[in-house]
Amino acid sequence: MPQQQLYCICRKPDTGQWMIACDYCDEWYHGACVSIREAQSDLIETYACPACASKRAGSTTWKRKCRLPDCDRPALVDGDKKSKFCTAEHGVEWFKLNMDAHAHHDDDDNGEEDGLRNGRIAPDELAAVVRAVSNVREFKLLGDVPPVSGSPSLTADDKSRLAKLNTQTAQIDKRLAYIEHKARYIEYAKLRATAQKTVCGFDRKLVWDDAEWAEWCDSDEGVRILARIREFKAAQDDKVAAAAAADERNGRVNGGDKRKRGGRKANQQASVQLDLREILAVVGNTGDDDVCMVERRRCSRHASWQHIRAEEVELDERVCRDALVKIEREEQAIKQRAAIRSFKDSTKNGGRCIVVN
Repeated sequence: MPQQQLYCICRKPDTGQWMIACDYCDEWYHGACVSIREAQSDLIETYACPACASKRAGSTTWKRKCRLPDCDRPALVDGDKKSKFCTAEHGVEWFKLNMDAHAHHDDDDNGEEDGLRNGRIAPDELAAVVRAVSNVREFKLLGDVPPVSGSPSLTADDKSRLAKLNTQTAQIDKRLAYIEHKARYIEYAKLRATAQKTVCGFDRKLVWDDAEWAEWCDSDEGVRILARIREFKAAQDDKVAAAAAADERNGRVNGGDKRKRGGRKANQQASVQLDLREILAVVGNTGDDDVCMVERRRCSRHASWQHIRAEEVELDERVCRDALVKIEREEQAIKQRAAIRSFKDSTKNGGRCIVVN
């Protein structure tokens, strides 16, 4: 019986469920295993699998999503009729949801955002905006120029909330810096394990909690070692780029403008192998207390640690990025509501201003 081909991080065959191919290594992955739904496939521009992402070979890029919640189709960003929605019908539906969200806000106000950026706009506020213009052309120009009257009227609660959001943003940015340090350290640890050939090579720093890792990163030792790893990685990248350029000059191309995948991978691997003797010198001598020196095939405790730690870092980064997006949306909503209040005040006094989105 012929042996079935295995795929994905689960190393199982094609079971008939939806799969996605990595644009960098051509390996196929079950959508459920990499947390991507089939409905999202139209939104993906290029897909990088966890292994390629951890090696910084590439990253997943997404098309702009339709602004209507629960719609997984891309917005119309090309052509003459550009839009933030996939269809005109979804644009109308989005505005209806905005009005409905405000209508129910007074009856059920739990202090949480409903996910709609303009979910708190009231009918009289929208009417004030429409009355401020005399034709369609002026309406389309709303937001293109700064307000001509007073700045947005932020309430005391608005200012307090914005200050808290700024503090949260600073904390997340700092955590992202530590996550980037850990991702770079994992790359080095994997190379070091390769250099040590038969030993496991697991580094116990990789299981430190956030406080321990942050303290080490800020220490003199951590700063020195992370700087050496950064320099080492830059030197390796330069050699890979030089080797790739040499391949191109030597004519190892496929189809006239694209290098053969096999040739490129072999060349990159060769450029790394040349520096294996230098890898251990980056951090210096490490004792048994720092790195697992058990024979690799006998160390069941740290099996597949390279993939597991890389995926953990990728997940931590994704969580932080999502949190920053939510903070940015909340900040924009607060400022937009303040701008609308200023707009209403100016129109009541016979003034005329344009609200900036």
